[in-house]
Amino acid sequence: MAFGKLFKRLLGVSEKAAISDDPFGSHPPRKVASPAVPIIHEQAAIVQRDEILDSHSRIAGYRFTVQKLDSNKLPDTALTISALRADNLAIFAERRLALVPLTIENWKDGDFQQFIAPNTTFLVSTPSTGSSSVDWIQTIQEIKAAGGRVALDDAGATNPAAMTIANLMLLDFRSYSLENLERLAKRVIASHPSLSLAVDGISTWPEHRLCQSWGVRYSLGGFATANDEEDKSDKLNQSRLVLLEMLNLLRCGADLSRVSEVSKRDPGVAVKIVEMANSPIMGLTSHVASLEQAMMVLGRETLYRWLSVSMFRTGNTSGRDAALLELALWRAHFLELLASEIRPKQECDELFLVGLLSLLDILFGMSMDHALKKMNLPEVVTEVLLKSAGPYAQFLMLTMAMEKGRGEQVVRIAADLGIAPEKLEQHSGSARIWVEAALNLG
Repeated sequence: MAFGKLFKRLLGVSEKAAISDDPFGSHPPRKVASPAVPIIHEQAAIVQRDEILDSHSRIAGYRFTVQKLDSNKLPDTALTISALRADNLAIFAERRLALVPLTIENWKDGDFQQFIAPNTTFLVSTPSTGSSSVDWIQTIQEIKAAGGRVALDDAGATNPAAMTIANLMLLDFRSYSLENLERLAKRVIASHPSLSLAVDGISTWPEHRLCQSWGVRYSLGGFATANDEEDKSDKLNQSRLVLLEMLNLLRCGADLSRVSEVSKRDPGVAVKIVEMANSPIMGLTSHVASLEQAMMVLGRETLYRWLSVSMFRTGNTSGRDAALLELALWRAHFLELLASEIRPKQECDELFLVGLLSLLDILFGMSMDHALKKMNLPEVVTEVLLKSAGPYAQFLMLTMAMEKGRGEQVVRIAADLGIAPEKLEQHSGSARIWVEAALNLG
């Protein structure tokens, strides 16, 4: 993708960019109607996405699990299908791995064939001990015949017939000693080299790396947002320090001439800014050559967002940094969308920052307090990031509950904020699409 197109998708620049001299909060306040008390529809649900990391520590795809909003009970087949359809599962699976847990009964009772795409993989739970495996084998054969991919859980490792059909095997890290898990992983890889191996329940980066050393292809477990204490690389490199100083100058309302002088300390940053200003999407009739002029063309708000995102992408970035960027961008845009109908523009912008910076401590490998000391942020932003307090605390709590699929907590917080439940999955899906388009994933 051309840089200009990426830039447009990432930052939401209009075809004809306006020059903004005041991006940080003095927009005229919008009249916002008093929120109505949300009504929980009987069939309301959210789709929990668990990231699947590959051997390069990038997000290769997600496991899609449908959760009811009104209880902890499992959704029925009709609700599961409805939620997956609303989440555009088939479109996602055109580009990336989509792991969908289901039962034999789910497959028989509903039309899951509508979700089949090149990377759709159905994890069909293995029958309990003593149950007949005939229906199970028949089900996974039907999935393969329909063009889908099949994943097996741990119990499937004892069924040679199923292993010859499957494309992926998912082992549970917590169910084995390290010695036994290594032995099993290596045996599966040696006996079925075409079968991709994934391990679930991983909670730390060292566990991820250990499994990868055995030949495991994918890791699940939510560790992407955990600190990696073994990573001793310099996270606050010169480029990031330049970006932070530019961000702080913009926040303080400094002249663009001062900001451009700081950017010259990192030629890569300066070149990108000029490239963005000269992108065709900016609609200029002649090219700009000076940094200060380029910044005027972009506008302070657009420049500020680009600098914030660049902190995840500058220097010797790793797959881990790319995964953090994807997760942080989803949080940022999801929070922005949640607030868009009930809060003024300034608060929407600040909530975008809350989401984007909520993983800053993980990115920099230091405490959030230490990381934020280098940034000049609104007090309401630092308050929620440091103390989980203030007017934005519930917004961030709602985002975390959505990530973890905690339906009842989601309902409670959404009601407190005056957000209709049906908007949650809508905004979540919109944020996912925005992030993938922005990062040109797949």
